[in-house]
Amino acid sequence: MSIDVMTKVIQRAPVAGSKFTCMLVMANWCNDDGDSLYPSMDLLAEAMRVSRSQAKRILRSLMPAGAAEEAAGDWWFRVVGNDKGGAPGMTRRYEMNVARLDTFPKLTEFEKADDRRRHKVETRRSNATHNTGETGRMDAPRATYATGRTHAPPNERLTGRTGAPPRGASMRPDSSEEPSTEREPMDDFDHALKRWPGADSPTAARRAWNALPPFDRIEAVREIDRFVSANRSAGRKLICSFTRYLSERMWIALPERPKPTQPRAAVQAPAGPSPFERKHPKWRSDSEVKP
Repeated sequence: MSIDVMTKVIQRAPVAGSKFTCMLVMANWCNDDGDSLYPSMDLLAEAMRVSRSQAKRILRSLMPAGAAEEAAGDWWFRVVGNDKGGAPGMTRRYEMNVARLDTFPKLTEFEKADDRRRHKVETRRSNATHNTGETGRMDAPRATYATGRTHAPPNERLTGRTGAPPRGASMRPDSSEEPSTEREPMDDFDHALKRWPGADSPTAARRAWNALPPFDRIEAVREIDRFVSANRSAGRKLICSFTRYLSERMWIALPERPKPTQPRAAVQAPAGPSPFERKHPKWRSDSEVKP
């Protein structure tokens, strides 16, 4: 494998398509001089992802058509050994014309990349002080080594924080962990919006909420669960926005709530005389005994 030859093929070879693929595969197998190349047609075809006959045809197109072209160097590959194939199992020995690659300029994009790389090397900052080796800043004081900040006090060299207490001192909790005293409590609108099964614009929903009279707000909050349940039972997977629910007063279309029915009190018949009392009237009170 020759990385140098592969790089030259990628950056300089004036071919494209299958010919470029063939040259790149062959460059992967040769040495830096383009020699020691013994490809078999089956292996070349498999590496190029083409048929054997097509790989053979492409390789032949990169070889000299006659002695004149070979003498002029107008070729990419040529056979230098085992022209007839040699013994069974042997393959032809090829040579790649690496010198011809050097005669072609680099492609435009690769040339631009080299220019950017050279410009970056030429404009690299020089005359940096010894502190710059660790901090990347010019004329940085020694205290900047640990903190990356100029003129940091001694405590900041260890912690990297401004006004940090000495090591071992109790740390004050971060402000994000302290309860906020300026946070406004949630009102009825916030609770209603939180109960709504879908995302909505809080600003638009708040405008629709403020446009409702107080009684309608109470009814809107009261009917949220029933409105959602009615839509779910109707097979709707998506519920309208909370803004539309408020602005169109959609809870009014819900069926009227069933009125609660009072259970009827059982009417008890006046207790009559028991069989014993009917048989023995004397045990009954005087007011109950008929004359």
